[in-house]
Amino acid sequence: MAKKTIAVVGAGVGGLATAARLAHDGHTVRVYEKLPEAGGRAHCIVDRGFRFDTGPSFVLMPDFFDELFAYCGTEIGAYLDLRMLPVHYSIFYADGDTLTIFADSTRTELELERIEPGAGPKYRAFLKETKRIYELVKPLMTRSFSPRSMLNPSYWGLLPRLRVFESFWKLACPFFKTDKLRYAFTFESMFLGVSPFDAPAFYSVITYADHVQKIFHPQGGMYTIPQAFESLARKFGAQFRYNEPVERIIPRAGRYVLKLASGSEEADAVVCNADYPYAQRTLLNRQPRRYHYSCSVFLLYLGLKEKVSGLQHHNLFFGPRIRENLYQIFYEDAYPDEPAFYVHVPTVTDPTVAPAGKDILYILIPVPNLEHQPVEAIDEHKQQLRSYVLRRIAEKIGKHAAELEALIEVEHHFLPGDFISRYNLENGATFGLAHTLFQSAFFRPANQDATLKNMYYAGASTQPGGGLPVVIAGSRIVADLMKNSFR
Repeated sequence: MAKKTIAVVGAGVGGLATAARLAHDGHTVRVYEKLPEAGGRAHCIVDRGFRFDTGPSFVLMPDFFDELFAYCGTEIGAYLDLRMLPVHYSIFYADGDTLTIFADSTRTELELERIEPGAGPKYRAFLKETKRIYELVKPLMTRSFSPRSMLNPSYWGLLPRLRVFESFWKLACPFFKTDKLRYAFTFESMFLGVSPFDAPAFYSVITYADHVQKIFHPQGGMYTIPQAFESLARKFGAQFRYNEPVERIIPRAGRYVLKLASGSEEADAVVCNADYPYAQRTLLNRQPRRYHYSCSVFLLYLGLKEKVSGLQHHNLFFGPRIRENLYQIFYEDAYPDEPAFYVHVPTVTDPTVAPAGKDILYILIPVPNLEHQPVEAIDEHKQQLRSYVLRRIAEKIGKHAAELEALIEVEHHFLPGDFISRYNLENGATFGLAHTLFQSAFFRPANQDATLKNMYYAGASTQPGGGLPVVIAGSRIVADLMKNSFR
């Protein structure tokens, strides 16, 4: 295979994983990143001894992580310490009920039976069906698709088997009688930035991974993942250029010129890890087609003066009108008054991320993206949203809201507009392009440009999609495409 000089534009997880593979393959790899450090959305804020992971907060499908390190001829244990959580998460319902999901499925079944008698066998049947779908989907996650792929009859038979025309919600409904459990087994779609009523049924692979392959935490915090990927890439000679935004990518005489603030540089090939619509419009001076975007989020990072009880490592708070709230976010561009939200408390498992005796609360509230509203739209809602979530959390830890407020030593916010200014995400859509049926597989932006030779794409808005393991799978697709191209 001919060795090339390859520019990787963006040091997000997809760019880092791709850089590591390409450097291992013997190419000269240069990574350009506008921020002062690696990680992209998988970032970290350090303040007064608190280490706040700002993006992804859990590890699913650890075999995809293993594969990256195996590709590079090394063991994951030399770079990451992934530990399975004995308690996956608790769900707090608006009526005061709680459902806890355990790594031990027998304990989980007892919890389900308490809420819905007879749910234990239904749970096993649901996991059997999601396993069947997962085994069909997994091989597709490292395969490149183009519109022409739809002409391949070998894929036609997969359509009914993957239940592509059913929603995630519709998949779950026959297995569970109550909306409590139906939401409990479909909420994962929100971590793709889409409603369970819109996400195709095959995204139930996330639920399968959660309940069967389990949930993991990297000791030292989630930011150790991009740090590990960067170290892996550096081991094979990849070079990193931080505080170096790429302004334009210009094809020229079979190669590429990268316009930088500091001048220009050339490469034989480019892997663009910038968000796909931004890459098309700004870096390549093209007009991207009209896409459907994921929701945005309002994030609060709180460092507490002391530890609190009553919360697990991962926690979900469901509001009293979940369906209505989802409709508000995805169809009305409205801010819900009583939203569902997620709370990450990594200090339950990993005391190294905060000063001794103190806690971290990472709070994620889904909100509309900015496609149909100004960046400032959240300003009139953020205080109400903050008050609501603190009140709900305080109830669960046995305190008044004012008492919880008094425990806050450090506080940071991240707003929808910050996703535009910091990460160049179109419409502040936290999860990039929405994972709808017609933005999946053949219909999602491909990893190889259709007209520009040696131009490739990695990241959540391209195939196979978003989420850490899926983006890692995308890096394998890019590496394999480039191997074939460079022969």
